[in-house]
Amino acid sequence: MTSPEVSLRLARAYIEQADTGRAEALLDDVAAATGGDWRVDWYRAVADLAGGRPASAAFDAIYGLLPGEPAPKLALALAAELERDLPRAARYYEMVWTTDQSYVTAAFGLARVRLAMGDRPAATAALDSVPASSVHYTRAQIAAITARIRGRAAGDLNPADVREAGSRLEALGLDAERRERLEAEVLEAALATLRSGANGVSKTSRVSRTSRVSTANGGAGPAGQILGLQLTERQLRIGLERTYRALAHLTENASDRIALVDRANSVRPRTLL
Repeated sequence: MTSPEVSLRLARAYIEQADTGRAEALLDDVAAATGGDWRVDWYRAVADLAGGRPASAAFDAIYGLLPGEPAPKLALALAAELERDLPRAARYYEMVWTTDQSYVTAAFGLARVRLAMGDRPAATAALDSVPASSVHYTRAQIAAITARIRGRAAGDLNPADVREAGSRLEALGLDAERRERLEAEVLEAALATLRSGANGVSKTSRVSRTSRVSTANGGAGPAGQILGLQLTERQLRIGLERTYRALAHLTENASDRIALVDRANSVRPRTLL
């Protein structure tokens, strides 16, 4: 006869494979055999979560049984996030992260929720709290870059945020393709900011390419450059063209390569020739 532990592991495997029907059948068997095991309730709630069904009430009950454990709090945070109860989700993510920083997923969850709430500085702060010693540090810094610029209308882009994103990117040792993709995103944001006429961006300002400001204290880069380029439309277009052509060279997919070359041609600065 299969032990409850084996059945629970099998149920988890079925849940991960999105086969909740088999998982539920196994959980019914375990419930009948044990007469009431909190782990059955846990996996039922996990199955609900995986199936997009409300699970907060079930996790609340388990949290009441295991109030000091981070896993129920993290589960409550995720359930609340999926149910769009963002303040509650943020509270539980923050509770887990400030208590035990081995749960890096809580920092990413907190940043995700803060971003959904429209608080980009708080989202960035959560990502910055991932220590440099963590294996997830680079991923957190990449997320901090995109949190500042992604999904924003041109008129809503803050020039300081764009320059900060560029400074962060310069400080990261990324592989060529990831760097070029992020560089394209940052330069597109810089060009959109420039063309929107946002305050703080000068079309004629010039500064040294070697000037750098550390992001450790939250400082932004110099007002006249980003990623070594002067903040003029021509220079940004030159930089974008180079970046898209570099990406086209790196990609192995023919249709993607053609699309990137087309993109490079579309951003190329206009000339009289």
